[in-house]
Amino acid sequence: MTLLFGIVMAINADTLGVFSGFFIWGALIYIAAGSLTVAAGKSLNRCQVIAALVLCVIAAVAACIATILYSLDASGILYFPCYDYNHDYSWHNSCYTYKSRTHGFSGVFVVFHLLALIVSITVAAFCCSATCNCGEQAPSYVLVTADTSVTSQAPPSAPLYTDRQPHPEESRDPTLAPPPPYTAVVN
Repeated sequence: MTLLFGIVMAINADTLGVFSGFFIWGALIYIAAGSLTVAAGKSLNRCQVIAALVLCVIAAVAACIATILYSLDASGILYFPCYDYNHDYSWHNSCYTYKSRTHGFSGVFVVFHLLALIVSITVAAFCCSATCNCGEQAPSYVLVTADTSVTSQAPPSAPLYTDRQPHPEESRDPTLAPPPPYTAVVN
């Protein structure tokens, strides 16, 4: 939508958004970020998720810049005057009508880029939480030797079973078949 509206606006517009060319390179950034995010979501490859994160952050920065540019266009702060070389009133009136429509298009662009900013930040947050292992605890291993003593390599949060505590299998239902013997240690 940004690319299509930008092409329509670029035909005869003198706005900051058209001069910057953002409707082309911004739309390409959004398309690339969205495509890579969909590909990363389907394959669940960590490198693709990180690449999607980077492109979403770039898209968020670009959307922030575009929102500011098009807000300036829509508000009319940067005013490009209508020049009337022939002193023709009909041309003067049509110029101001065109300016008001251009400000309206810029207002629509502000909404589009604000939505792109929100989507980019949200997707970047999801990508960050998918790749960050900050909240996870490192896996703990409990090594059991042949004499069933527990070594001291277990973290303090893991329950330790000693001779003073009953083994969890002692309270098994006697009608159940006994478990198979343990012959290998799995790390």
